[in-house]
Amino acid sequence: MTAHKHHNIHSLVPRLFKDQKLIFLFSTFLGAAATGIFFSSLNNFLVDVYDMSADQRGVLETIREMPGMLLILLLAPFSAVREGRILFGATLVIALGIVGVASLSPDVLRVTAWLFVWSVGAHMVMTIRESFCVALSEPETRGRLFGIVRSLRSLGTIVGAACIWVGMGTLGLGYEKLYWIAAVLTLLSASIVLLIKEKRHTGTKRKRFVFKKKYSLFYLLAVLFGVRKQIFIVFGPWVLIRIFDQDAPAMARLILASSVVGLFLKPYLGKLIDTLGERTVLIGDSILLLMICACYGLAETTLPQALILPCLFTCFILDDSLFFLRSAHVTYLSKIVESPDELTASISTSYSIEHVVSMIAPIIAGLVWVRFGYPWVFFMSAVVAGLMFLASSKLPRKAGR
Repeated sequence: MTAHKHHNIHSLVPRLFKDQKLIFLFSTFLGAAATGIFFSSLNNFLVDVYDMSADQRGVLETIREMPGMLLILLLAPFSAVREGRILFGATLVIALGIVGVASLSPDVLRVTAWLFVWSVGAHMVMTIRESFCVALSEPETRGRLFGIVRSLRSLGTIVGAACIWVGMGTLGLGYEKLYWIAAVLTLLSASIVLLIKEKRHTGTKRKRFVFKKKYSLFYLLAVLFGVRKQIFIVFGPWVLIRIFDQDAPAMARLILASSVVGLFLKPYLGKLIDTLGERTVLIGDSILLLMICACYGLAETTLPQALILPCLFTCFILDDSLFFLRSAHVTYLSKIVESPDELTASISTSYSIEHVVSMIAPIIAGLVWVRFGYPWVFFMSAVVAGLMFLASSKLPRKAGR
């Protein structure tokens, strides 16, 4: 028995470098840890270093999201390049962007430019990662792999948020040193990507552009998710920071708690996609989102003072986990796509469409905040949640239900 255990321990290391899923997941984890350091503290960084207002933050977010709109054009020239190579190069671009923000951004203009660079890499990685999730899984268990990937990203975010919490709160480290740590982790993630061997459509020449009427519901879901995503990514934390004075360590603790919840919840949500089908989980998502919008908009005026922050923290955590359900869009696409060589281009098309509205939504939301007050940003989001419900109800029912 002892010899058997000894053999298992020694066989584990080679397996780590042969099992394609494990390589992919380990690279994803390291990238997520870097993102946990960088992105979880970005709002506080912009307030502390540049004293940005809500409308300025909305404009910066629009520029940062521009690569998402251009994604279909960014990936098109690489249609003949293996997706593992694209993933490697895009991860290097992320590292470059983080270094630029950390050490080469003395003013708002330059920090915006470097965030644009970071965003180019991040959006390309986002698309290729989802493509690999499809390539490395079977249709009946695809949601589960997406759930594991998102769970690992939550684990990486836990590590990153803990670095912010301990690094700033205990060790007294500044943003620059912490962001350099994030850049190093990103470089490690890129180096591990080189070990991934191509599988299925990831190693073949793909179509550059795909836009078909058959995928119109998939595109509509992307549009609505784009509005929902940007309002909550930007203005959910902004409420806590600007209205309720939560500093960087406090936000890191909240993101840490959110990631712990996501670590356990996201694999379960992935199984729900497989067992209940995309229609059911996305309808449930829209109903929960409507409740979250109401909480953000009404908590300060309707709840006792002692319950306001706990309620908003709960909404933040729940909403963060629900972002995972965008994976149901891709699993739905993988079931209706006409040819495997259309998959990656179709995903990039949906991201480009999504980001057209993602660029507009923060500006409108920032102006609404300044003109009418922050609750109206979330009342506007409630309308989007209603539209998401209607669109999700058009998805096909799961066979046998």
